[in-house]
Amino acid sequence: MATIQEALNAALAHHQAGRLGEAAGLYRAVLDAAPGHADASHLLGVVHLQAGQPAEAEALIRAAIQSDRRAAAYHDNLGSALKALGRLEEAAAAHRQAIRLNPGFAQALYNLGNALDALGRREEAVTAYRQAATRRPGYARARFNLGNALAALGRDDEAAEAYRAAIADDPGFVEAHANHGALLLARMRPDEASAAFARALALQPDHGPALANRASALLALGDNARADDAARRAVLARPGVAETLLRLGEVRQRANRLGEAAGIYGAALALDPALAEAHANRALVRQTQGLLDAAEAGDRRALVLRPDLAEVRSNLAYLALFQPDASLGGALEAHKAWDAVHGAPLRAGWRRHKVAPLAGGKGGAARPLTVGILSGDFRRHPAGQFAVRTVEALPAFGVRLFLYANQPESDDLTARFRAAAERWTPVAALSDAELADRIRADRPDVLIDLAGHNARNRLGVFARKPAPVQVAWSGYMATTGLAAMDALVADRHHVPEGADAFYVERVLRMPDAFIAYDPPPGVPEPGPPPCLSGAPVTFGFFNILTKLNGTVLDAWAAILARLPEARLLMKTKALSCPATAALWRGRLAAAGIAPDRVTMLGATSSLDHMRHAASIDVALDPFPYSGSTTTLETLWMGVPVITLPGDTFSSRHSLAFLTVAGVEGCVARDAAEYVELAVGWARDPARLAALRRDLRARMAAGPLCDGRTLAGHLAAALAREVGRLARPA
Repeated sequence: MATIQEALNAALAHHQAGRLGEAAGLYRAVLDAAPGHADASHLLGVVHLQAGQPAEAEALIRAAIQSDRRAAAYHDNLGSALKALGRLEEAAAAHRQAIRLNPGFAQALYNLGNALDALGRREEAVTAYRQAATRRPGYARARFNLGNALAALGRDDEAAEAYRAAIADDPGFVEAHANHGALLLARMRPDEASAAFARALALQPDHGPALANRASALLALGDNARADDAARRAVLARPGVAETLLRLGEVRQRANRLGEAAGIYGAALALDPALAEAHANRALVRQTQGLLDAAEAGDRRALVLRPDLAEVRSNLAYLALFQPDASLGGALEAHKAWDAVHGAPLRAGWRRHKVAPLAGGKGGAARPLTVGILSGDFRRHPAGQFAVRTVEALPAFGVRLFLYANQPESDDLTARFRAAAERWTPVAALSDAELADRIRADRPDVLIDLAGHNARNRLGVFARKPAPVQVAWSGYMATTGLAAMDALVADRHHVPEGADAFYVERVLRMPDAFIAYDPPPGVPEPGPPPCLSGAPVTFGFFNILTKLNGTVLDAWAAILARLPEARLLMKTKALSCPATAALWRGRLAAAGIAPDRVTMLGATSSLDHMRHAASIDVALDPFPYSGSTTTLETLWMGVPVITLPGDTFSSRHSLAFLTVAGVEGCVARDAAEYVELAVGWARDPARLAALRRDLRARMAAGPLCDGRTLAGHLAAALAREVGRLARPA
């Protein structure tokens, strides 16, 4: 007959081989023969824990502890049972007791880290994981969880180091490769991220998250075909998981296959209605298709599920500018709502800034004004095209420029921005907190934002107030709503006197336009209007579909009814999607515009776009959100733009640009006059021809393209803002 020790050894052999049933039977036999046997009770508890029965495990392990309170492993496994039962504070206490009994107990430190992480006490979890990794060299799992905790804290550099250490300990650790890749992707390093995902997939080809994230990385690298393949493989690997469908939807969305993307997001939500990201992404698709109500509903649903989604709340504020009833009051309320949720909690961390005077006082030497500019659009993007000429000229007015580039790509405009900068700092990989610290250490007098609530914004940086004076300019067409934003660069056309109360920022009015346009190079001369050749008058629309609404379509229908031979050209990226084009053909038909009178075009190269702008006779501006870049491009080709401004900043772009360029007879007071002005221009080919002959030269020589003059006014205005705060040293 076997002794108790022999039975216990046999049970342990079964246990280590994974034969839990056989092990449990022998542990019970030992307990029958020796009631209260501590090891048998403890190990039987571990079997129950591994079998998913933590309540039974707790009772058995506590019985073992009653027999032997000095066994550190008993307390550690009790902690694991309590964690499985959701009793996290008790679990942490049990693991701590195990560590007190055995300070070098690496597994207990690791398990303590897990309990603390589940409690949301991540700084303490980081300490526990570090100690576990120190106590046991090669402890890959501890280093991996350390990386996860550090990533959750936004300490990306340390997290990346922890993942690399875990991989060094265990090169076959699939999850470490995958999570390292996800971190690199979040830091906008898609090439490195793609390589990390490739290593994970070499180890486990059907790893769904790695496949899905590799699709995102390839998409960021512009490899749409391989991204689509990876996303489809991810869906096949995890057919019932909504997140993989989400990635496939993102691939189709980026490829402008908007109808497909919306359907895929719908399928993801059918699997998981609580997937906030899918609601937000589908809302963005609907917004791009010009379906405002559906977009707003999707954003609001996403925020119910995830109130912390700052980008979604930004988008909701942005959408308020497009609604037919858009108003200054509504815009202010929508943008302040972002600050109330995402900005206000950061105000307690604001630090006092010491600002020395720019002039030294009696006999003192002046010091230069230091201006930082933060943007993801130092490139051929509207914000970049509006700012580059002015930025290039600022150093001539004694301004030191520190440019913080929140972008991975570059082009000819990027090179010009870099050449103007005294200091160029890539920042896409930095968290908001890290970037705020970096800017604070650089000590600029002024920090300018070129994004507002648009894509690639870093409002979380501005909300931390890293600079004494913070200014919004060029890239966003409304108040930011941030208490941390001190000023807004505008002009009297965009923000007329009396409207200041609807902006949280002080309004810095430039004498003419608040931007200086930089036209794309190589654009051909305008030539005569097409209607002079005997072709029917062609009206044009080149804006995003989000700017269209029923009132605009009604006005267009009235114009075309007055001119039965006239045609309409609609050109915008979203119309490359067949489903979206069909949607708008239907909407136009419902408004009374026959499909055979409309030509729809999608995205083209920049030069081709300008050629299409020259192929129309009169441009029709949407309202209440006016064209900005599209208006300037169209005017550059000598084409008049008929506009109906409102009181919001975003409704007054065309008014401002037409006024500064000296183009008369295009600004309507109501929808009826909008129709009359459009018809009047269409019936006057001589006036169209005269505008084509001289408008480009007037624009090139005037304030709309004069970056140097604007730079002088801007530098002076910024110096005054700094002077408000400066105190003698």
